[in-house]
Amino acid sequence: MMPTLKGTIIIQKMKGPNILYIDKTALAKYFIDFDGQDVQMNLHLQKSQLQEYRGTAEIFYFEGKDGYGGNKFANDFYIGDKDILELLEEQEGEIVEIVVELI
Repeated sequence: MMPTLKGTIIIQKMKGPNILYIDKTALAKYFIDFDGQDVQMNLHLQKSQLQEYRGTAEIFYFEGKDGYGGNKFANDFYIGDKDILELLEEQEGEIVEIVVELI
């Protein structure tokens, strides 16, 4: 079974990096187990054709406390040299379906 995530793209704007969610799920956190592996990602936005990306996944997600007691988040999600978070930030509010599989 290939991990699939479907829902509305939501950007949580923060001081520092923004966090990208699909509904209530942090995208980078959901796919973190693919970090360092060769993958194929199929991305289907409601208003466009299927997009496919292949390459080594570089995924990072961190949530914790900063020195002042506040929450701190960081996330990155690359497939090869394509910044997936940046790509999806342009589609905020759209419905997306993302499927990732090992190749």
